Amino acid sequence: MNNQGASNCRIVQRKRGNKLINCPCNNFKINKPCDIKDNLNQILEKFTEKNINLKDTLNNIDDYYEKFENNENFNDFWNSIFDLYKENCNKFNEEEREQIVNNINEILNGYKGMISDSNNKNTKVNENNVLNLTKILYDFADFNRNEFNEINDINIVNYNKDSKSKYFKEKLLKVLNKLKKILKKSKEQKISAKNNKENSDLRIDSKSIGDSENTEESIDNLINEIKNSEILDKNELKNVADDVKELQNINDYELYTKGEPSDNSELVSKITNEINNKLGNEENNVKVIPSENNLIINEDIGNSLVDALKSNDVSDEVKEAILKGFEDNIKNSIDESLVEETFNNINELKEFVKVKEEEINNYNSLKSQKHKIIKFLKLVKNLNSLINNINVKDYSSSNNNNNNNNNNNNNIEKVKLSKELINRIESSSDKDLTLTFNDLNINSLKNTNYNEFSDKIAFVILTAGENGRLIKKSDANGNLVPVSVTVLVDGEEKQLNIKDIIPSLKNLEGEELDNKFSQLYDIAIVKYAEQFRNFYDENNGETYFDKDPMDIVKGNNAMTHILNPYNILEDGNYKNYDITPDDVYFHLATNDYLDHAFTSFINSVGNIDVDKFNELPEDIKSYWSSNIPEEFSKDEDLYKAMAIHCIKNTRCHNYFRKTEKLSFNVVSHISQDKDNIVINHSLIINDDENKRTFNAFTLNELENGEYKLDDVNGSGSEFSYEELDILNSNNNNNEMKKIKAKNKEYIEKYSIGFLAECGYDIEKTDGTLLTPDDYALSNEEFNDISDNEIIEKKYGVKNNGKYNMNVVRSDIVSHEKMKIKSENNDMNDAPVKDFALKLITYRHENGKLDDYDLDLLNTYSNIILGKELYNEKEGMIHYTDDNEYQSRYNNVRESLNLQNGIKDIKNERSRCTESRTCLTKTYITGNFDVEKKLISSLQNLKKYDSENIKVKDEETSISSPGELCDGAETLLNVINGLNYRYMNSNYKSHESIRDLDMNKLNNINKLYNQMLKQHVEKHGEIVDSKADTESKFVTDKLDEILKNITQLFNDDDQDLSNINIVYNMDLSDKKLDDDKTYEIEYITNKLKELDVSGSEETRQEYKEKLLDIYDKVSEVEEVFDRNNNGGEGFLNNSQTIYSVKEALNTLLKSNYPIDEDINERLNRYKDTINGFKKSEVKSSNVLTMDHIVGKVGNVYEFIMTDPKSTMYVKKYFDALKDNMFEINGNEVEEELMMEKIRDINRIINEKIEKFKKLDESKGHFEEGAHLIELISGYNELISTKLILSEEKALDVNYIYIPNDIELYRRLMYMSTSKYNKVVEGVMRNNPDDFRVDVNRPIQEHIRTNNKDAQSYTFNKNTVYKIINSRSEASRKIIEKATPSQLSDLNTGYRMDYKLMDHTLPSYRDADKIKEINEVSKSNKMLSDIKNNDIKYLETHEQREDRYVNNIISRGNLKNINIKKLKYSTLFSKLSNLLSKNNPNKEQVSGITKDLGNMCMNKKNEVVKLSGNVPESVFIEIYNDYNNLKSKVSISLKNAPETSISIINNSNLNVKISLVNHNKSFSNKINTKSDVIKNISKAKGIFSRA
Repeated sequence: MNNQGASNCRIVQRKRGNKLINCPCNNFKINKPCDIKDNLNQILEKFTEKNINLKDTLNNIDDYYEKFENNENFNDFWNSIFDLYKENCNKFNEEEREQIVNNINEILNGYKGMISDSNNKNTKVNENNVLNLTKILYDFADFNRNEFNEINDINIVNYNKDSKSKYFKEKLLKVLNKLKKILKKSKEQKISAKNNKENSDLRIDSKSIGDSENTEESIDNLINEIKNSEILDKNELKNVADDVKELQNINDYELYTKGEPSDNSELVSKITNEINNKLGNEENNVKVIPSENNLIINEDIGNSLVDALKSNDVSDEVKEAILKGFEDNIKNSIDESLVEETFNNINELKEFVKVKEEEINNYNSLKSQKHKIIKFLKLVKNLNSLINNINVKDYSSSNNNNNNNNNNNNNIEKVKLSKELINRIESSSDKDLTLTFNDLNINSLKNTNYNEFSDKIAFVILTAGENGRLIKKSDANGNLVPVSVTVLVDGEEKQLNIKDIIPSLKNLEGEELDNKFSQLYDIAIVKYAEQFRNFYDENNGETYFDKDPMDIVKGNNAMTHILNPYNILEDGNYKNYDITPDDVYFHLATNDYLDHAFTSFINSVGNIDVDKFNELPEDIKSYWSSNIPEEFSKDEDLYKAMAIHCIKNTRCHNYFRKTEKLSFNVVSHISQDKDNIVINHSLIINDDENKRTFNAFTLNELENGEYKLDDVNGSGSEFSYEELDILNSNNNNNEMKKIKAKNKEYIEKYSIGFLAECGYDIEKTDGTLLTPDDYALSNEEFNDISDNEIIEKKYGVKNNGKYNMNVVRSDIVSHEKMKIKSENNDMNDAPVKDFALKLITYRHENGKLDDYDLDLLNTYSNIILGKELYNEKEGMIHYTDDNEYQSRYNNVRESLNLQNGIKDIKNERSRCTESRTCLTKTYITGNFDVEKKLISSLQNLKKYDSENIKVKDEETSISSPGELCDGAETLLNVINGLNYRYMNSNYKSHESIRDLDMNKLNNINKLYNQMLKQHVEKHGEIVDSKADTESKFVTDKLDEILKNITQLFNDDDQDLSNINIVYNMDLSDKKLDDDKTYEIEYITNKLKELDVSGSEETRQEYKEKLLDIYDKVSEVEEVFDRNNNGGEGFLNNSQTIYSVKEALNTLLKSNYPIDEDINERLNRYKDTINGFKKSEVKSSNVLTMDHIVGKVGNVYEFIMTDPKSTMYVKKYFDALKDNMFEINGNEVEEELMMEKIRDINRIINEKIEKFKKLDESKGHFEEGAHLIELISGYNELISTKLILSEEKALDVNYIYIPNDIELYRRLMYMSTSKYNKVVEGVMRNNPDDFRVDVNRPIQEHIRTNNKDAQSYTFNKNTVYKIINSRSEASRKIIEKATPSQLSDLNTGYRMDYKLMDHTLPSYRDADKIKEINEVSKSNKMLSDIKNNDIKYLETHEQREDRYVNNIISRGNLKNINIKKLKYSTLFSKLSNLLSKNNPNKEQVSGITKDLGNMCMNKKNEVVKLSGNVPESVFIEIYNDYNNLKSKVSISLKNAPETSISIINNSNLNVKISLVNHNKSFSNKINTKSDVIKNISKAKGIFSRA
């Protein structure tokens, strides 16, 4: 019950005034120094105690600092500690295991403090080492959880805020390198560093930042490059933005604490602002303060950079910058001594590499020293990159004699690793080593459109020829012609041969055709062979592959590394094996029914300790959606098992709960357990925000249909998208050289000019069309610039075509997006794979395909598939909401179809008879028969909207969406756009979402999901956008939550108290503080003390309301948790949401201590964020309507005239009511307010008259809803003014809709017509369920079969409404209704609710109230019909019964028939109860409050009747109220004085102004109105008296 009793429970609004300014140091944690040595000693001593042998070289703690605490050995040491721990974990007890985790946590914190403290001059580790140690810490915790079900607390501190520290300087270098990379789209764009010998420091070369020797100018050039770039990837930029934000926070902190800018802070601020501008976050821009930009990254590097490159203490990033500086010295310097010195440095480094390689070859195990080897390989990579860039030759005629090109005569031989080391690395099966080795070749060919299509066409050429000869068959005239096959092109069957595919063959015939095809065939063979490392044997004149190509394809397949497949041998040992790209089955989650059920369950359920879904408690099971259609249910058990194990896997659970742009795949493959086949299913998570792929775990499918966690792959590996692309590259022989010719940069690589020889044009993204003459070099002029002798020797192929087969312009192979065009066709869409498969099948069926060619084609097609499955930008193929997804999906699907066709041929040839010997076909899924489902949905909807929906009854496939449904192509874009804008703060004030709230958005989504969500293949899916904390979604939700809480407080239904949070609705005269901290603290304190006692029914109703609020708060809290996570301070309104949640927790715990529903929620609650108790979080709490008020011009005009303002009308009138309190007693201000009220009255009456003159209701529903809202708001103004007035009557009266018969009928017509439209549709679709004649209009059915059917008219149109059986009928209608019909019901019922809420409680229809309350709980699409209000919707009688029941329950009064109970009896019993000695104080207090609430409610009804009943009737009611109040006071004569004072409070008095007001208007009442016709209802409010 309400704690306020009869007091004025209006929420006090804090006025504008001084407030605290958040400074950068708010909520910062100061890092305490952590004793690394002590904590490490504890670990080492514990290991020694358990007889666990550490590294042989680690004899004491000092060995660690001397040998392992450095950039080279640090990671290997800590990895070995973790490996030893896993092997010996059972030797430790739980307390010891926890202590080890705590020790590592403290060591990690110590290193974070060390590298970010400039006082530590000799820090040997760096951020990358810290990140590795962080991963190991979490690996320890995950291991303990999975192995022992133990939860270890982890508390990682922030880095120190020190701009002179190693951490800051190297972070700045990383930021600049990332920016250069995304600006240039090339890994080669690096920042260089040069040493200042005078000061022995190392500085970033300003020229490498922005191409200027002047630092400031160079910085500005970089900023302008960011500003003007149109190719920046937003996700990549956001990744950089996070690093820049960290640097900016450090600079801000130092500026705040020291009062002066830090070194390089000007550079950081400029980058911060320009990135914010690019991302649309201009409001986060900072003031740029000039600073010294010295660009120092190492203050004591010494004078020998070679020594720095050899050192174990210098990070990889710094070494890379030094080598880039070497390159710049040679290419740009005119100082010959500097060039000579740099050449000497390079040669010295090469000698160092040789010595290091010999050392590595002597290692017994590469894995135990892998990080040291990785460092070595990175040095080799960067050194070779430097040499490669130095060795660029220039064949431009104008530069042949250029003296500056002295490097042409100083070619340096690159570092080549020994075969011994290469073989050891390739056979190590270690992911990290393989990754680094694959990335050695920095000049490998990128997987661009050019390269992909080049491979496809080479593959097609190879399918069309046999040993270089074009395959032909006889035509009808007996002539030999190229084989033609039937291929589907744009839905039409066409006969194509190789001449239709290859432009340069198109017009050739006879010998000319054969020769040209043979030439292309030869180049295609070179293109295939050059993807693998091979060598020419001089002794026998043959070329050999180093390894079988298919073994290389398997080894370089990223899926091998992701899945870690293995077989179990007969002896029980495990043996890993490599898989081909076509060995796995892909399912891409597209948020269909099953995918959505999976993610929703994971996000809803906290910790669990079972392995099977059926072992879960029933309340947990209930979170799994029961609405899974039959066609999806076959995989439901697998998804349930995956959900269970994901929740139990900390990293997996966190990914789903905390990652914004997440998609997942289910990847299946087959392995063997001795003689048994095992089907394995891996959950692969794709994080587009951070560009990472995570194999969460693998499940083994058991024969009984159940699933168990894989013994080896219970928790898999994590990869960046870039790492996957590297792992997936066949880079064994892919090296390219750069040359210059015709004043342009070209790439030299064997066979790279293949597409030019085929005659394809290339269209770049800017529309530039390049012919082969533009992007290739003619053999006539440039034949000798490539090494043709090697190609002739190795493959017997001559470079004698029109173009040099080994050279093309560099921009076309480095540019990701371009179109390959022929003379007549856009070849990006040509069905080349289908054509190729048909040719392969033809050759097989006609004896023209030997096993060698079949194996070659199988290998090549696997290479093509592998490149399509992964790329650096988007990672493994997975569902995304961009335009690229469908293209990638179709490419993979076509490649798998090709592979399955090849498998059919292989199976036929091997005559296999069972699954264990036959090759298994694999598929990719993600679109479940979408066309059929969309067509079916459209055919159903056509029955109700034949005007817009034009799908034919016999339609089976979709060619053009526009032929099916008007708006089908654009509607999804609209819905996606609305979702995104509503969730994004950048669009908070956008006109398109001004009148949008979550209810409308949900209805739009639900209505069209059935039709359009399935149509992924043509349109894409509705976007489930993640909200940010300043979005309109969050603002609306916060407002709704606070509204609901104030509705709890206003239990007595006062118009006076019916004020939610009040906003400034006039920006030119802000009277209220936009920061609502004062109000929030008032609300939360009041909420904690809310009295929810009374009858059991009341307590249950309060529980439902509180849980409704709780769930809304949790939804918004999740947004704040996600956006606050890892941040330095707390975002605006964090305190609001966290303090409300804490208040709710307190209230629920104290009032429902053993309730399961409540405890289940409370147990899931996480009470900390970023190491702070949420209850102690402080933030700004600015909550405004500025995004609306500031954008609509004249707010008053907007509210009064625009139906789009409906959701803001109450806020506007609340502000007016609040102002009434402020000006009460000020006659001038009060008169101005009355003028405003009169004007509102005038406008509303004009709108009513206009509304009553409309010819039809169609198109005016929003206008009707807006009118109801205006009238309700206006009536609250009148009610408030009457309460505040002492004696004076008003000169304007209430506007009660039922008193205007025409208006009432029109509004009722609107809501009833919506209902009847649905009823008719449902009945016609389900005639057997409703026993109606489908040929008979529903209106006629209602009118003739229901004598009590009431009619409502709108002009000349009439509808009939079922009166007595609506509630029961509605339940049945709702069960059968489609989403579009439910949407119509929602609209109608929302108007019903508004009309019923507007009606005086004495005149409300109890049956209708019951129907509205039941319907709102019956279906999710109808849950918001009560405007998301939680206040009681009840008649006067129901409300009075509620109060009386609460009083009876509190007083524990017995033998009372509530229906016959009179006040005299109740008061007598209460008086007896209170006359007892020492009555229960809490009981007395509760009874008094209930009596006060009852009186306040009665008073409110009296106020609302003033001006609406005859004079004599109102005086009778007026006197009845005063008599009732008097009797209440008498019944409390024995109560404590404090209780009596509540009833005697002046707020419960009815003023004489009410009598005067009624007298002024009683003679103007419409005698036909509902009030006058049923005047007994008005009198009935005191019937118990």
